Amino acid sequence: MNLTTQRIRIMKRIPGALICIFLILSITIGPALAEETAKGVKTVAILPFSVHSSENIDYMRNGIWDMLFSRISVSGKIDVANKQSTLDTINKTGEKDMILTDVYALGKEMNVDFVVWGSITKIGNSISLDGKLVDIASYKSPIGVFAECQGMDEVIPKISDFAKRIDYHILGLVPPTFALPPSPSLSAMPRQQTNYNIRESEIISRMKGGKGTFTSAINPDFINAARPMQRKGFWMSKKYPTQFKGMDIGDVNGDGLNEVVVIDDHNVMIYQKKDDIFKEIQKIAGKSYDNYLAVDVADINNNNIPEIIVTNIKRRRLSSFALEFKDGEFKKIASDMGWFLRVIDTSVSPVLLGQKMGIDKPFNNPVYNIVWRKHKYMEGKKMRIPRGLSVYGLTIDSLGISKKERVIALNEFDHLCIFEKTDKPLSKITVFGGSDQFLSKSNEVFGGSNNSFELRRMNESGDEDDNDRTFVNVRILTYDTNKDGKKEIIIVKNLSSAGRIFTNLKVFNSSEIHNLEWDGLGLVENWKTRKINGYVADYQFKDIDNDGRNEIVLALNMTVSGIKVSRSVLVAYDLSN
Repeated sequence: MNLTTQRIRIMKRIPGALICIFLILSITIGPALAEETAKGVKTVAILPFSVHSSENIDYMRNGIWDMLFSRISVSGKIDVANKQSTLDTINKTGEKDMILTDVYALGKEMNVDFVVWGSITKIGNSISLDGKLVDIASYKSPIGVFAECQGMDEVIPKISDFAKRIDYHILGLVPPTFALPPSPSLSAMPRQQTNYNIRESEIISRMKGGKGTFTSAINPDFINAARPMQRKGFWMSKKYPTQFKGMDIGDVNGDGLNEVVVIDDHNVMIYQKKDDIFKEIQKIAGKSYDNYLAVDVADINNNNIPEIIVTNIKRRRLSSFALEFKDGEFKKIASDMGWFLRVIDTSVSPVLLGQKMGIDKPFNNPVYNIVWRKHKYMEGKKMRIPRGLSVYGLTIDSLGISKKERVIALNEFDHLCIFEKTDKPLSKITVFGGSDQFLSKSNEVFGGSNNSFELRRMNESGDEDDNDRTFVNVRILTYDTNKDGKKEIIIVKNLSSAGRIFTNLKVFNSSEIHNLEWDGLGLVENWKTRKINGYVADYQFKDIDNDGRNEIVLALNMTVSGIKVSRSVLVAYDLSN
């Protein structure tokens, strides 16, 4: 008797009622199991990336969009919403330049698990990709990726890497730190065919064949874009035989007029400009062994007379001090303070930041709000600033996107970064693959400083460490220059013919001023000045000439044929002209 005959006899012995039960179970349980299987498929909406460029590069945006569609889809595991439904939802919501809350709303509207979005920035031949994956259910961005490329040949592998990271995260194959495992499981998965039937070779060919001049990005909607810092409204002081290191502006003697406070290595100089007259009010000399690093003017003790706050290193230790105008002269109201000090402007009032000297790195300690209590400066609350950032080259502002304040800072390589407020160490925030707290990083470098100090620490062999020079970066300002209710970033970019390749030697011989705007995804340039001959040691956007209007004021160290000389000037530009 063969096997088939045996199965027939067994089936004949099964009562009819039992067969009915099997049929009922097949009808009821089968669809339920199918539905449960379908629930395992994750749905993703991919938004067209926003573009920051002065030329039309839609060919690139569309090509990247198509590549992400074809490379993120995984048959039976990840389903990508089709382009038309995505476009229909975008058009229905009326969103163009979306921020994170808009993306969540769109994801809810489309009933998807994840949304992929980001931006593309082109400056010259440099291409920057800033992508994010948003988890709609948990209401957070679990990953983000920054990629900087030179030309289309570098863009394509970056897109492949980004798509692979998204798939790994959605399928739960790696932890959020995003170390890609060597497992071939993902590459072996069948890719879903897209319904618009465009082969990737055609996409790549179309992207490489795009035409364009790759010029610098300028925001055409910015009203001052055509005329930043024109010659009209320009003023320059006489040349001073020293190297300026810091500068700030305020009414430091209570006469109702602003003064300009400048420092060099160990002198505080106070000037006043009224009409065409620019005169020295007082010079306060320090000791030859002082090394003044920074100066700020602010009324921290709330007595209506702004203090002059100077960061100083004396004999390799911090010995900062504050001056105040009392009884007709400038007197020290605090001395030998062990902090690096910097004043930043906030929407409420100026805030004095203080940071103690780190053991391994000078700027590796937390940043505190320094307040005036019991007739002295003392540490207040610890600021939510990523640990490892310096108080120099840093500010806090919402930038008009929302009321939520963010930390804007230059990192150790002079890239301009935007962080969520946090006191986590930088090593936990700037992990490969991104983090929730790391929002943006510029392609270009900004800032740059010749202002430095040495602590002469010993290395393991007992010799002086040659790599022990630390640089004090320029400040970052935010101001609503075009009166649209949204602050921009005004920042110096010091330029060097030798670049920035040397750690302990930085020689800058020219500079530019840039106006940047944060759009919720990245930084876009509104305007920049023409190249300025000289190195900007410090700058402010305040009223130097007491005419009721703020000017951009530069403390400029001059150069002759690219060589630094001991000559400095103050330069002012009136943007209102």
